[in-house]
Amino acid sequence: MFDLRGLYNSRSSILKLGAPAMVSRATMFVWGVLHIFIIRAIPEDAFASYTLARTFETFGVLIGGGFIQQAIMKMASEGDGRRERELANAGILLTLILAVLSGIILVSTEGVLGRFYNEMDIAGLPFMLALVVLTGAVAGIPRVLLITRHKTRDVMYVDLLQFTLRGGIIGALILGGALRTGHQIFLATSIANICSFFLSLALSKTFFFNDAPISRRNLTTVMNFSLVCLGTASANYIYTSTDIIMLGKIAPGDVAAYGAARSLSGVFAMVNAAANMVLLPLFSRMWRQGQRGLIIARAWSSVAIAEAILLPAVVALVFFPAQILDLVYSGRYVESWPVTLILGALIVVRPVGSYFSTAALAAGKPQYSLYSVLISSGVNVGLNFLLIRDYGGAGAAVATAVALTLSTLWIVRKTTLFIMGSGEGNG
Repeated sequence: MFDLRGLYNSRSSILKLGAPAMVSRATMFVWGVLHIFIIRAIPEDAFASYTLARTFETFGVLIGGGFIQQAIMKMASEGDGRRERELANAGILLTLILAVLSGIILVSTEGVLGRFYNEMDIAGLPFMLALVVLTGAVAGIPRVLLITRHKTRDVMYVDLLQFTLRGGIIGALILGGALRTGHQIFLATSIANICSFFLSLALSKTFFFNDAPISRRNLTTVMNFSLVCLGTASANYIYTSTDIIMLGKIAPGDVAAYGAARSLSGVFAMVNAAANMVLLPLFSRMWRQGQRGLIIARAWSSVAIAEAILLPAVVALVFFPAQILDLVYSGRYVESWPVTLILGALIVVRPVGSYFSTAALAAGKPQYSLYSVLISSGVNVGLNFLLIRDYGGAGAAVATAVALTLSTLWIVRKTTLFIMGSGEGNG
């Protein structure tokens, strides 16, 4: 079940690729820590509006080509030939087109959102979100190309620059007592995106492959694969964002406290993000080269390593949620300790579903992730309707826990059966 021997024998390669990836994604952890200071500094009503706006940022990034970039990473990782370059170019063009459309949609919906969330001040936020989406999409293209070549060290430099600029600007605002709204945070993000684009472009030396023409066939191939990824990501968006969206309308007074509690558990998402930077290209090549029987064992071994890293955080959030909130937020949001406890316990579940979804994607079965997330989003939305009105943020957390557990069980079973069935006699 576990391929610990294989991991040990491959330790030099894993360290070469994984260490920079972990450092790169560690910026997410440090950002999460900085986010704690943002929550402490920003007024509660402004933080509630910012938390709501972040859910729409996720949507904007998604329809703005985020799902296409995942397809680029998968397809361009399979080799170094002309086919892979042509598919990458098709994905790049689609990303740019969708980013522009996403920006237009975000800006045009400000009036509708303002009327729907009439108890929150979101004026100007959709424009700032559009700026984040556009700059992020452009900056993400050369970064993705670096990942497909396993140049995780270069990606590390890009991510460190992006974090340093964004964190530096926001940190200076906090220290000067000038951080008052979410607009400033989104503007800092856009500035950091632009600067990181130039660095990643210099390191990759590629934004577009001039020797690989774009054809209708390649556009169709990328889009067909990406549409499944879009379905997965859309369902995942519903699953991860319904709680905030519904709280904003049904129980707006719980948005800030729920967002603060969720930020604590979200800090540790960097472990999964770092692992998947390595696992998706690795699993894709293993699948392409016929080493299919090893993928499941490698996935479980990666889960074991992730759980060992995350265990101290789980213990702290599950057994001392109120104390942690009191310490971190200086007495604010302590009432959300049940949310912290539930989401803290879910930290141990997330690597399992994440790595097996990556394995399914590498095996050419992105629809497995789609079905898994459809299960979780359906359960989550239904439970949110039942629980939020009476239990507020705690109800939303319970809905998330039930949905994530069910979807994880499904994706592990389905991916294992498919890969082991396809991998007989291989590896």
